[in-house]
Amino acid sequence: MIEISSEMLESVAGNREQSSELPSYLTGDTPQFPTLKITSTTPESPAEIKRLRDALAIISPDVGRGTGSFYNSQGSPNADNWLAVIWSIASLNWSCGKEIARNWSKKSSRYEESGFEKAWKSYNTVHQNPITIGSLYKRVAELEFEKANDFLAPPQSKKFNLLSTAQLAELPPGEWIVKGVLPEQGLAALFGPSSSGKSFLAFDLMMAITHQARWFGFKVKNKPVTYIGLEGKSGFRNRITAWEKENNLPAPPNLKIVIDNFNLKTESEVIALASEIVNSGMGKGVVVIDTLNQASPGSDENSSVDMGINISRLQLLQELTGGLVLIIHHTGKNAAQGLRGHSSLKAALDANIEVTGGDKKSWLIEKVKDGQDGISRGFKLKVVELGKDSDGDPITSCVVEPDYSLIFTKPEPTGNAQKAAFKAIKDKLKLTPKMTIDESIEAIKPTLTTVKANQRSNRARTIVQGLINGGHLQSAIENDEGVIWVD
Repeated sequence: MIEISSEMLESVAGNREQSSELPSYLTGDTPQFPTLKITSTTPESPAEIKRLRDALAIISPDVGRGTGSFYNSQGSPNADNWLAVIWSIASLNWSCGKEIARNWSKKSSRYEESGFEKAWKSYNTVHQNPITIGSLYKRVAELEFEKANDFLAPPQSKKFNLLSTAQLAELPPGEWIVKGVLPEQGLAALFGPSSSGKSFLAFDLMMAITHQARWFGFKVKNKPVTYIGLEGKSGFRNRITAWEKENNLPAPPNLKIVIDNFNLKTESEVIALASEIVNSGMGKGVVVIDTLNQASPGSDENSSVDMGINISRLQLLQELTGGLVLIIHHTGKNAAQGLRGHSSLKAALDANIEVTGGDKKSWLIEKVKDGQDGISRGFKLKVVELGKDSDGDPITSCVVEPDYSLIFTKPEPTGNAQKAAFKAIKDKLKLTPKMTIDESIEAIKPTLTTVKANQRSNRARTIVQGLINGGHLQSAIENDEGVIWVD
């Protein structure tokens, strides 16, 4: 326990007065805090001294003085961190610490002894949350990771390349990880309402990617999969056990599960996760985040700002791991409107799989770049009994099986608005084999009694698009105009 006298507090208060002149590099007027004897939790051993020197070899002293912190208030690294390094070494309270810090600082051509002395003495041991050596080691680990993974973003002599149409045609085509469904690189989503079976379907898809040749008939390229299971953690082990029992196979070694809490909004956590994935030999595969909501606590999904942060972090994770990032997400209150949240999310995705629940479950390629939208397959959940619990009740989980009966069944709309709109369109189509999109909008508008009159056209257009995406309506362009019909 450190005893702080009133003289010490007066000294601290007196030294907090600001200099009237702006500080220059290493010579600024830094507050001088009382020197208190503290005991470091890091021993001054040969091994720890070597560790510190190795870390200092990674970080450059030829940077700005900074404010004494490695990170700003948003959690992003500060480029100017010289003072933060000095203070983190001072926190060790080693007899050799000052000399190590001085020798490191002297590598800068701007080194001045007086500036160093002021900075060293200014470390505030009575600060409520003082910087420690852990912050230095964390920043160095990030720098090492960035250096080790430069191959993901090779340096270019030019930032932008202006390609001719001939050069563009010579570029290699995009590769598929599940042909026609998921690209080998990019961002994708698998979404659906609660209890639709989307997490079971996502797990079945990932097991196929790890070692199978096909998934629902689509060709698969085998890749490692890292599954971030943030929702339903307790049932994840049962899900794996059920798959192993049903397939009479052990779970493949290139599947790794993460059940630790993960915050997508924190850039340092994204970098740390990517580092673990790449260093474990799981790079250039698939990273699944189940679910986006659990990975971004406190986010307003309808906010363009919050969703923009989530998208940028997803893109960073994808760039660092070099493969595909797949998010599991929910629909909103109106399932016909698709992905929950701001529309910028859908725009940022390279592929989008929509899951429909109920008695007849199915998944639909709602969007895929360079592929065919609208392809749908049925599936069902088979219950697998795994044993008995301590009360003698059965322990169960589910596995996914294709439901071929849906091949011969026309899809039915879901939701009151879609059902009413579909009926209105079919009534009109009794008089003509086809109708234009604008005619279908006019037919739907009278059914939207709870929608404001000036908003009914846009709402009707959204419903028509949902009916087309869901396979309820067929569509085409005829005479430069969109038309629809029912098979």
